[in-house]
Formats: sequence, structure tokens, C-alpha cells
Amino acid sequence: MKDVTYWTICYIGAVQSELELCAVEKRYNYRIYPNKEQEEQIQRNFGCVRFIYNYYLAKRIEKYESGEGMYRFYDACKDLTELKRTEGYEWLRKADAHSLQNAIKNMDNAYTAFFRRVREKNGAPGFPCFKSKKETRQSYTSQAQTGKNVIYFTDKEIRLPKLGLVKCSVSRQIQGRILSATVTQVPSGKYYVSICFTGPGAEQLPQTGKRVGLHFGVKTLAVSSDGRVYENHRFLEKSQKKISRLQKRMSRKPSDSTNREKARIALAKAHERVKNQRADAMQKLTTQLVREYDVICVRDDKLREMKRHRQYSYFLSDASWGEFIRLLKYKCEWYGKQLVEIDPSYPSVQLCSTCGHKNTEVAKKRLPIWTCPNCSAKHDRAKNAAKNTLTEGLRILVES
Repeated sequence: MKDVTYWTICYIGAVQSELELCAVEKRYNYRIYPNKEQEEQIQRNFGCVRFIYNYYLAKRIEKYESGEGMYRFYDACKDLTELKRTEGYEWLRKADAHSLQNAIKNMDNAYTAFFRRVREKNGAPGFPCFKSKKETRQSYTSQAQTGKNVIYFTDKEIRLPKLGLVKCSVSRQIQGRILSATVTQVPSGKYYVSICFTGPGAEQLPQTGKRVGLHFGVKTLAVSSDGRVYENHRFLEKSQKKISRLQKRMSRKPSDSTNREKARIALAKAHERVKNQRADAMQKLTTQLVREYDVICVRDDKLREMKRHRQYSYFLSDASWGEFIRLLKYKCEWYGKQLVEIDPSYPSVQLCSTCGHKNTEVAKKRLPIWTCPNCSAKHDRAKNAAKNTLTEGLRILVES
């Protein structure tokens, strides 16, 4: 009987480990509505996390400049335990213990990344910046543990360490093991919790046999090789008049006044609305593309270099191409579709999709409609570029 029980436990453990290997990490965001006491505890956690981050960053910089060697992550964790017992620092015990350890971890990652950028000669003018109370976005991360620190959902609430049950807008259920929870206060003053968990991968979407090439633009967000035009909603441009008015209103208020804070929150809400509109449109469009096509080909444009030009930067930021491609990448990976990125130097605009003739005048004169001098085929600039993107993407896919 003991042997049967032992092998049963081993089998269950093997199945669980196999499921964990198949699982992927996901993150869901929820809006929370803390009461007055919970809000005070959240602000207390923010303050303690800022202090610990700045305290050990200063200590690490001091150790480096004095030549005493590296002050590593585990040394800081050991010192944190002693610091809580030190007279004058007892208030650190009121904060979530895991959030303080994560603050040290974030500091260590920022410090390590600083030296990596120095070695790679990618800028890095100085040490990592210290955190400020005046920053409009504050956050802390708590780990999901057993016992007192367990995190779980009810129908309309979520239980968080040190906060208890907090009113929450539970839009979707979590199927998996919760790893951590990050509480964030955005510039508009709203509170959100981001739950990181391991769960099963997304179900594979059925294959449609369709392939498409996309050409990005400013007037239209994208044009597909099969003639579809996806609208560029220009949410920022439509709200710019209101945002400018709110910015002027805030600039006229005296600094550190209550009216200025009210004006700042109104401006933050206007920017947040634009952000939410853009995110909603991007999510819907990328999901539609992944459902309809098996292979999606795009040109990997160097957006950072393009944004340096003043005439393009505003419109590129409003179009949000980078976020569009980022969403396509992970959704294609999740749902079993393929995203092919071609080289940005590929002249998709200048090539004739019928005969392959290269016409440099198209790019120089920015012709919206042009006729190929070789085969006399008439082309729409964006649609022709999308067809060439699809052709080049399929060639790369076959060679790989």
C-alpha cells in the first residue's frame, strides 16, 4: 500500500511538472478601488519601496566610488533584515516585506544594466536615477506566497498582502498559479493591480491558408496586399485641442497648489483616454489579422531613426507602429501563426510588383500613383509596396 501511494504521488508530481513546462507566463490588469485605510497602506508601501531603492542605490554607488568592491543583491537583502531592527527604521516593518525585497532586486537590475550599457557603449551618461515622491506613477510588487500572503480572487474582490480584500473590477478569471501582484497608481490617480501567473498556452487558431503583406503609412495605418485599407484613427490629433487647453490651464496655476493638482489630474485623464482608445483599436485589429491570416509579412522599419525627424515624429507616435508590431509578434506566437519581418532597406515602394523593375523616382517624388516604365502597369503606391512585402516575406520564409 505504501508503494502504491508513493508511486501515485510521484506520478502526480510528474504530471504537474510537465504541465508547468507547457505553461506560459501571462499578465492581466485589473482596476481596484481601495478604501481610505487601504489607500493609506498602499501609499505607505510606495514610500517604503522608494526609500529602500534609494537607500541601497546610494550605498552601492558609495561602495563603487570608494573602491571597496561590489555591493551585491544578497548583501543588501541581509542588511535589510538588520535595518528593520535598527532604531529609527521600525516603520519599515509596516510595509509588505516582499515589496521591499523586490525594490532591491529592481535596483540591482537597473545598476547591472547601467554597466552593461557602458560596456556596449550605448550611452548611459550616469548611474541609475533615484526615485522621487513627485513621480506621477508609483508601484510596488508583492510575491504570492502561502499563508498570510496568499493572493486570490472572489466575485468582486481581490485579496492582497497587507491590504486584505480590495474591491476589484474582475473582468476575466485567472486559470493558473499566481506568481506576483504589482499595485500601480497611474498619473490620473487610479489604482490598478497587475497579476502575473502561469497558465496554459492559448488555443491554436484554425489555419485559413491566407497570407498577407502589410505596408504602414501615416494617412492610413496600414494597407494590405489584398487591397484592404486599415484606418489610422489619429486619436492624439483629435484630442490635441482639448489637451492643449488643459496644459495651458495647468501652467497658469501656482505650483504646489490644490488647483494645480486638480488641473494635472484632468490633463492626465485626457492623455489616459487617448492611450486607452489607441490600445483598444490596436488589440482589436491585431486579433483580427491573426485570425484571418496564417502568414503576416511586415517591413522592420527603424522607427527610432524615423522619429528623429520632426516632420514624422508626431504622426509616428500617434500611429503607434511599434506597439502594433509588438502585439502581432506575441499573438502570432501564441496562436500558431507566422510573422515575417523583412529588412528595412528592402525597396518595397520602388519595385514594380508585376515585373520587378525598380523605379527610384517613386521615392524621390513621393508619387501616390505611378506607372511602371518597363511594363506600363499602373500601381497604387501603398498597395504595390504591400505586394512586394508579401513576396519578399514568402521568399525569406522558404529559404529559412
